[in-house]
Amino acid sequence: MLNRALIISLLGLIAISLIPLSIFMNHNRQIKELTVRSGALDLSAWNPERDKRIKLDGDWEFYWGQLLSPDPFNEPGAVKGEPADLMKVPSKWNGKLIDGKPLPAHGYATYRMVLHNVPLNQTFALKKTNIRFSSAVYVNGKKLFQDGQPSEEASGYRAGNVPQIGFFSSEKEDIEIIVHVANFDYANSGIPASLYFGEQSAMLAAQQVSKAYELSTFAVLAALSFIFFLCFAVAALYRQKDYTLLFFGLLCSFYALYNGLVGERVLLMFVHGISFELIFKVKDLCSLACLVILALYFFRLKKDILSLKFTQAIIFLLGSYMIMVVFLPISTYQTIEPFIILAYESMILWLLLRTAILHIKSVSGERLKSFLLFLAVLFIVLYSVDLILFSFSLKENLWLGQVYIVLFNLIMLSLAVLRFFEAYRTVDSMKNQLLRLDKIKDDFLSNTSHELKTPLNAIVNIADSLLKGVEGRISDTQAQNLGIIVGSGRKLTYLVNELLDYSKMKHGDITLYKSGIDLKATVDSVMRIHMFLLGGRQIEIVNEVPEGFPALYADSNRLIQILHNLIGNAIKFTDRGKVSIQAAVTGDRIEIRVTDTGIGIAHSLQESIFLPFEQAAISGSNAVAGTGLGLSITKKLVELHGGDISVESTPHQGSIFTFTLPLTDSPSGMMKGEQDHSRGNYREISLVNSQYPMFVQGERDELILVVDDDSANLQTMSNLLKLEGYSFIVVNRGQSALDRLLMSHDIDLVILDIMMPDMSGYEVLQKIRERFSPFELPVLMLTANNKVEEIKLSMDNGANDFVGKPFESEELMARVRGLTRLKASVQTARNAEIAFLRSQINPHFLYNTLNSIAELCVEEPHQAEELTLQLSQYLRSSINFNQLDSLTPLDNELELVEAYVNIEKARFGARLHMEYDVDADLEIEIPPLILQPLVENAIRHGLMSNSRGGQVKLSVQKNERQEVSFSVEDNGCGMNIRKVEELLSPDGSKRGVGLWNISQRLKLLYGKSLHIESVEGRGTKVVFDIPLRPTKLNGG
Repeated sequence: MLNRALIISLLGLIAISLIPLSIFMNHNRQIKELTVRSGALDLSAWNPERDKRIKLDGDWEFYWGQLLSPDPFNEPGAVKGEPADLMKVPSKWNGKLIDGKPLPAHGYATYRMVLHNVPLNQTFALKKTNIRFSSAVYVNGKKLFQDGQPSEEASGYRAGNVPQIGFFSSEKEDIEIIVHVANFDYANSGIPASLYFGEQSAMLAAQQVSKAYELSTFAVLAALSFIFFLCFAVAALYRQKDYTLLFFGLLCSFYALYNGLVGERVLLMFVHGISFELIFKVKDLCSLACLVILALYFFRLKKDILSLKFTQAIIFLLGSYMIMVVFLPISTYQTIEPFIILAYESMILWLLLRTAILHIKSVSGERLKSFLLFLAVLFIVLYSVDLILFSFSLKENLWLGQVYIVLFNLIMLSLAVLRFFEAYRTVDSMKNQLLRLDKIKDDFLSNTSHELKTPLNAIVNIADSLLKGVEGRISDTQAQNLGIIVGSGRKLTYLVNELLDYSKMKHGDITLYKSGIDLKATVDSVMRIHMFLLGGRQIEIVNEVPEGFPALYADSNRLIQILHNLIGNAIKFTDRGKVSIQAAVTGDRIEIRVTDTGIGIAHSLQESIFLPFEQAAISGSNAVAGTGLGLSITKKLVELHGGDISVESTPHQGSIFTFTLPLTDSPSGMMKGEQDHSRGNYREISLVNSQYPMFVQGERDELILVVDDDSANLQTMSNLLKLEGYSFIVVNRGQSALDRLLMSHDIDLVILDIMMPDMSGYEVLQKIRERFSPFELPVLMLTANNKVEEIKLSMDNGANDFVGKPFESEELMARVRGLTRLKASVQTARNAEIAFLRSQINPHFLYNTLNSIAELCVEEPHQAEELTLQLSQYLRSSINFNQLDSLTPLDNELELVEAYVNIEKARFGARLHMEYDVDADLEIEIPPLILQPLVENAIRHGLMSNSRGGQVKLSVQKNERQEVSFSVEDNGCGMNIRKVEELLSPDGSKRGVGLWNISQRLKLLYGKSLHIESVEGRGTKVVFDIPLRPTKLNGG
């Protein structure tokens, strides 16, 4: 602190020493021999080569109260008065004593001097810079120039005081110079600045140098002003209004104007026809404005430099004086100028003191700025002193002062630049800190989201299982509470997924797998999920994408996410009404619109809703506010595809979200064919331009049906299945898959894509499950989106498993192997069960038949022989121990039935009547020993218990469901409902072996069991249905 005080003191001493130096530089640069003495100057010692121009300084003849004629003074009667005294030039006359009385400021007088030994026949110049406040200059009796109108009366007087130069020729060695001076305005009078004499060329060169110097000063100050204004404007554009920049821009502007109106008054070169009074007032106003802005600047910069009250007092005083300058004449307001100067000097000295103390007390980080501030104020003080010296005629120009003011402004510019760089460093530091904090936040969100997913899934799954009764029945209140837990958990899961997506997008971790995509099929897929989630709300979701719409080029996963967000948002803010999806081709792009009839969005919010964590107001809707990330993620995903998104909305009428995506470059009808599947990039099988369906025979027995419209996916899966040795059929349409399944029942697994153009995977799956159980024909779904809703919808429709796309080859094949093994295990268990059941059927039937033959051997030996032959044929054709689960043609089964009926007719005669109603065109295979036991039960237990016998009717007909309906009906004794339940019950003590056996076999094979209708005393009808299927696989 002591060192800083010493520096301040040293600078103060240097500044004080500059004041007398400045005076000395203006008054002691000319040799004494060239000084006017008693109104005369001898030029015999003048060397024009050395002294280009000389000052006419010294003692001039002075005639107070007289404006003497310019006639030569040596002519008789020409002089009207005697010289009262000699007057120094430059100096002011007010205060000088004449006849013991001080001269007033206002008045008029004549100055006279004579140049001797002037070189002959040369052109010389005479220049005046400052004569207050009007003047006329005569050389050898001729008027050289005039400024204003000097007059003996105030009424005839007109002020004028601008630098002027005149030229004349030396025709004789003596030259008389007379100057008329009058002043009725200014506080100081006389000739306060030197008059210059010299050769014409030297004088013109000196004038040009002087003007160039002052014009440069003006230009520098104007440029600084422009820089400060520009900085303020730029800061204001970024909502950072730094008024210190504005104040300093104004300060530089007024200093530039002021310095352009003093000295050579260079601004008057560009402005003509303006009265001197106006020029003088503008100069004074600029000076006062500088003081006001200086006070405001330092108050705004640091409030401990100038207090509020001090600043207000200065502004009030100077503001009042500025009003006086505007409305009062120069002579009036000039009377109080000394008090204004005193206030001004007090203010800048106070500023100097305060900035010195501020620098002494400054801390290490502020020392440079406080020192520069003190130095700037010091230059202002020096400029002010220089200005005062000039005003009191102690200096003849403001050249040094102009250097001070330029240095002051440059220092202040340096301070502004320093503040800017400090602010930049602060902002940069804050930016780095914010980036670090932002990364910490993102890492926290990402890590927290990942950590939340597992317990969230556990909570949702446990609550959902309890809701579905895993621990038994629950009350309505418990069900309601568990439903709230499940719903809240799923909403939180959505939030976690949104946060993960937002984090990935922010760090550029999103990779797009673009391909040609069928838009209509994709919209259908997304719509199904949202229709599933509507929960009874009266909202219609309509897919208005035209049939055969061109494919678009996008990432299927991300397109689904975009549609999920927009459709979900539309449903969320629509209590009832319609949500529709339209599409149109515009040039090389596809424009997709999601329209709703919801609550709409205010115009002022339509831009902000796409910003992260921003939401529109949801008043008037039952919707609950979300995270504000959905639309932001949607916008980013659309932009990543090279598209854009916008919204049009009217409150209470609805909204239209429109986004664009590029058309695919693929040929028409080729979906998703350009996707890069480097994970399964085999080329053993080429599906390019293949005709579907296509069959590939492998080494293994398992046969797999692959259904996908993506040729790249088909290529990948075909290669993988071939490497594993599977046989497979490849189709690219859902209807083709269903047609293939109708042709054969020996397919072991279906790999099915959800999104396809003609029929979605959900529809195909539903059709499959109408005919095949999950154990009979496993289905592996390929989903482009791992959303819970899509997976749940797939599993609810009967899928066995799912794989997300793009898939890993190892994962796909692991699931294929698992499902084919499951099918094989189920088939093995089914075969064992069927073998067991058939082993029960054959002894039962054989026992009954042998009993009949034994009875006939006694009474009818020939008939017994015939029955024995039929039984032998029956046993050879019906018992096949090598294919226990094989199917048999319907005709073979009917032959068995007829053989059995013939055996029974041989026993019971006319008491048994058999009727057949069989479609002769049917070609179908059925499980063996299905019909004969039913006919046996009808005869044995339905008819023969009645002494009169009865009728049995066997019907085999195709129904409207593309099934074959079998029925065995009798008109025997019938049974009650309890007896029917006992027959189909697994309780072995009460069941009949035949009916339960058949019912179990049908259930294992077709997922359907026997249906029995019986009325006591009227008869019984047993019905079952078998799907109508082809018998052979056509490999084409």
